[in-house]
Amino acid sequence: MTSLFLISPKIKAYQALPARQGGSALVVAIFVIVVMALISVGLTAMIQDTSRNAAWDVLGTRAELAAYSGLEQALSELFPLNVPATTLGQCSNVTSAPILSGQGLSSCDVSVTCQQKDITELSARFFDLQATGQCGTGEVLVQRSQSIQARSGL
Repeated sequence: MTSLFLISPKIKAYQALPARQGGSALVVAIFVIVVMALISVGLTAMIQDTSRNAAWDVLGTRAELAAYSGLEQALSELFPLNVPATTLGQCSNVTSAPILSGQGLSSCDVSVTCQQKDITELSARFFDLQATGQCGTGEVLVQRSQSIQARSGL
C-alpha cells in the first residue's frame, strides 16, 4: 500500500519557518537533557552518601555499646558480688577480650585493658580501664573507645 501526498510545488516546507529558528529547539532539548542528567547524578551521589553515613552511625553506636559492655564486664570481674570487702580486686582478673553475645553485637569485638596503681598514702588502689569496641567487616569498620577509673581501698 502506498500513500501519495500531494504537495503544491509552490509551497515549500522550509519556507514556512524563518531561517534563524531552524534547529534551535534541538539545541535547547539537548541542553535540558544534559542539565537534568547532571542533577540526577548529583542527587544519586547525595543519597548514597546519606545511606553510607547512616550505616556508619549504626555501626558506631554498636561499637560504643560493645565498649561499654566490655567495661561493665571488667568492673564485675574487679568487684564481684558476694565477696568479702577485704578481698582486693586485681587487673589479672579482668578478661582482655570478653565475648559479646546478642544479635546487635554479632559483628563486634571488644578489647579491655586494665592498669592498677596502689597509693599507700591514700590507702587506695586505682584502676584505669579502657575498652575499645570495633564493629563492621571489610572496608567499613568503626571503632569506639571508652575509659573509666575505679578505686578500692587497700
